[in-house]
Amino acid sequence: MFQPLYSAVRSDKLALKEESTMSILGRIKDLVSANVNAMLDKAEDPEKMANEYLRQLTNELYEARTSVAAAMADETKLEQHRIAGQRETDQWQSKAEAALRAGDETLAKAALSRKVQSQKLAEQYQQQETAQEQQVTALQDALVNLETRIAEVKAKKELIIAKKNRAATQEAIQRATASMGGASTLDKLDALEEKVDDRLAKADAMAKLEQGSLENKFRNLEKDQEVDSELAELKRKMGMS
Repeated sequence: MFQPLYSAVRSDKLALKEESTMSILGRIKDLVSANVNAMLDKAEDPEKMANEYLRQLTNELYEARTSVAAAMADETKLEQHRIAGQRETDQWQSKAEAALRAGDETLAKAALSRKVQSQKLAEQYQQQETAQEQQVTALQDALVNLETRIAEVKAKKELIIAKKNRAATQEAIQRATASMGGASTLDKLDALEEKVDDRLAKADAMAKLEQGSLENKFRNLEKDQEVDSELAELKRKMGMS
């Protein structure tokens, strides 16, 4: 005889849970519907923004999983109560038939009254079970969307880190190139090396020229000395010395 009151109390509890579920679904919808690309593009520090967004998504993921588990448990309980109410309805139906066969119409009416009461209670549980099933489906869908968004943001975060590292590497290369003066410095070094080679070649040529001239002078000197010696010998022989 306390079942209607129990049903009313249970309906109030389910209403509170439904309100909490709708709140969770609303937050998940807001998070999932956010434009990730635009949000990260506008952020001063995209990696930091991605971490904060992931934190919010992960928090809601825990809430969503907990809510799904609780909603599924409530759905199972409502199903059990509906089945029990339907079984009780069938039992009172059988008792009314038995009383009527026994010729006790008053008892049959009392049994039918309890049957109607049990049937209404079973119908209420059926309605609550249907509504709960819809909530479970909505929460499961939201959970899938949330997990998908988390995977998407993690992938974008890795991409951001990769781009950041690549940019840092490129900047380091540019700094190194600038400190070396770039390709123009290499060109200058090549030109300088060519000039040095030219100067060395000229110096070597001059040295060879100078060496050749000196040797010629000595040969001429030796030749002159030989001529002078011959001249002196000739004068001696001719008695002219």
